[in-house]
Amino acid sequence: MDAPVNDDWQARRDLLESITQWEFTGRIGVRDDKDSHTSRIRWRQQNETYVINLWGTLNAGATEITGRPGEVVLVQEGKPPLRAATPEALVYEQLGYDLPVAKLRFWIKGVPAPEGISTPSFNAENHLITLEQDGWTVQYLGYTNYATESLPTRIRIEKPPLRLDFVRLDWALQGTP
Repeated sequence: MDAPVNDDWQARRDLLESITQWEFTGRIGVRDDKDSHTSRIRWRQQNETYVINLWGTLNAGATEITGRPGEVVLVQEGKPPLRAATPEALVYEQLGYDLPVAKLRFWIKGVPAPEGISTPSFNAENHLITLEQDGWTVQYLGYTNYATESLPTRIRIEKPPLRLDFVRLDWALQGTP
């Protein structure tokens, strides 16, 4: 489905930023210079609180990441819970990656994170197609309509050697203006 054309980027950005309760399901591929994994993902966001479920990887069972400001908990099937003050600390401790997890909730909706300098580029329909922020490149490879705006359905987030591919994102929005 074609996404609506909104010639005013600031109006689009304001609308997307105002969506604070959402959920999507899809797939996530994670690749670095040594390995790659694909999982199904469900991400539920309600204001500052989130629950991310991952399942279907060959090397791990079901995983749930629950977070709010000041605490994140990772629970993997058959293992004791792991806790950290930030999702970035937890990812670094467990995987050795510097991944800006807190910024993902903005990038995934198609807007820059509020902190940090960003460089966006747009296509002819004024959809964000590339975003560079904090050394990361975010490519928006597909959009579809949701309510009065469009949201990404395929995203690549990359800072070598790490690459995340979100595909077949199916969104559900609550509290849409």
